[in-house]
Amino acid sequence: MPNPTSSPEASCYSDGHPLDCVQYREYKIILRPDRFVDRDGFQAFGKLVRDTAHEVGVGVTHKAATPDDRLREVLFYDTARFALYESSFIMRRRTPHHDGWPTADPELTVKFRHPDLDKAAAIDLRPATERSYRIKFKEELLPPRDRPGGIRSLFSHSCILTGPGTHLDTDVTHVLKVFPALRKVLEHTGPQLEVVQEARITEVMEPIGVLDFGHGVEAKADLAVWRPHAIGPASIAEFGYQVRFARDEELHKKARKHADELFVRLQHAAHAWLSLGITKTAVVYGLGKKTPHHHE
Repeated sequence: MPNPTSSPEASCYSDGHPLDCVQYREYKIILRPDRFVDRDGFQAFGKLVRDTAHEVGVGVTHKAATPDDRLREVLFYDTARFALYESSFIMRRRTPHHDGWPTADPELTVKFRHPDLDKAAAIDLRPATERSYRIKFKEELLPPRDRPGGIRSLFSHSCILTGPGTHLDTDVTHVLKVFPALRKVLEHTGPQLEVVQEARITEVMEPIGVLDFGHGVEAKADLAVWRPHAIGPASIAEFGYQVRFARDEELHKKARKHADELFVRLQHAAHAWLSLGITKTAVVYGLGKKTPHHHE
């Protein structure tokens, strides 16, 4: 597998493969966890989303949750000094659960997240493995750090491996062999990884509905609440929806405008719920006495 190019101006990776392009726009609003102490909080926020969508002319249809959709365990891996996160990389393992048991194979995701599009695109995340993988490149939209009512971007370039847990554990142990993109980051610190802050996050998902932005563009909207333990208070919550737009199509430009408008209007409507200037990942990294300096 080729080494990743280090030049943001390059139009292809070192083996001639074209740079990956942004495929999705994912809208995220981080919310205060104390708003979700019971079912009433979920229902109240869902109503707020549906009411705001109606005001801006975005349709919402109900989507019922199945038990397998609602609960996931989330782990992050890094070195003791957070070498990955300090270099804008994230390694995450996510496993769906029901009644205390996994319901499908886990996913291992290695992600490079950065506000500069060229820097994010230049990282070649293809793994040195014969197992199947997916590359996902998206623009994550967040509110401004200090106020509601705007949009700031982070570009998230990811590689996703799926397989039995024991296989993914091996991938974590031999991370430098599997992910050449991490070699420069870990060559001086060593490849020994551990669960970040020893936190085994329980993620509770609540579907809000399917948003219809017109012109055939729809997005599933969900509310996610993270707890550092299976039982206990939440640490953070997030509302989000993800849209895939075709390039340079006038109809999709109109749908994108509607998606952006809903995002901005929701920030004002939910101003009392907002937790500005952070991400879910940053909250997990901040759970211990020792925390990284990196800010997303």
